Amino acid sequence: MNDHLIQAKELINKSQQITVLTGAGISTESGISDFRSPGGVWSRYKAVTLQEFTSSLEKRKYYWQYKAETIPAMLKAKSNSAHKSLVQLDTRGKLLCLLTQNIDGLHEKSGISRKKIVRLHGTNSEAVCLSCADIIPIQKVMIRIEQGETDPHCEVCGGLLKPNTISFGQRLREQDLIRASRATEQCDLFMALGSSLQVYPACGFVELATQLNKPLIIINRDPTPFDHLAAFCFSATLGQILPVLCA
Repeated sequence: MNDHLIQAKELINKSQQITVLTGAGISTESGISDFRSPGGVWSRYKAVTLQEFTSSLEKRKYYWQYKAETIPAMLKAKSNSAHKSLVQLDTRGKLLCLLTQNIDGLHEKSGISRKKIVRLHGTNSEAVCLSCADIIPIQKVMIRIEQGETDPHCEVCGGLLKPNTISFGQRLREQDLIRASRATEQCDLFMALGSSLQVYPACGFVELATQLNKPLIIINRDPTPFDHLAAFCFSATLGQILPVLCA
């Protein structure tokens, strides 16, 4: 173990209120990133905005076709060693809050309490009615799509159903932003894991942490705009380095 790893591990050991922000990089070893690879599903579909989804039947059909290709694989994905390392951090009583940009539900699958997770971009594991706000497991909608539905509606009120995620053109939930800000203010260490830190408002919490002089640990495969502000910065695979730091 090199000196930087030893020092970062010591910082984690002495911290008692750690807030963690995770991005897509923490799920790559669970196979989620395959959707972004050249020729993958994500490269074959264009984003559908919330406004398009609500106003156009064709756009809704197109959107659900995309989701029918991506959600089943996401539901089958399993938490990896990086996710489980954060469970270990929680078990040690050090995890204050987990902010995630991911919609794959792997943090919940790993065993971290839902109460500690702020799902900034929502989750693909649920569907929500845009009219009555009823929430159901996404599996129920997937079954209906497999049976031939192309534009599923709410069985309670007949409103439009969509995955309970934040779509393009849709504001993040105010209560989530408030929780994330408070967790950043209250922590004694902020860790940013597997995120490019280029998308607001998520990277704004890293910005806030540095403004409040919270020590910052960044682990990401590629450089981020905040690397120079971090107490420790590692360019590495999370599945390799996080189990060492959190043990």
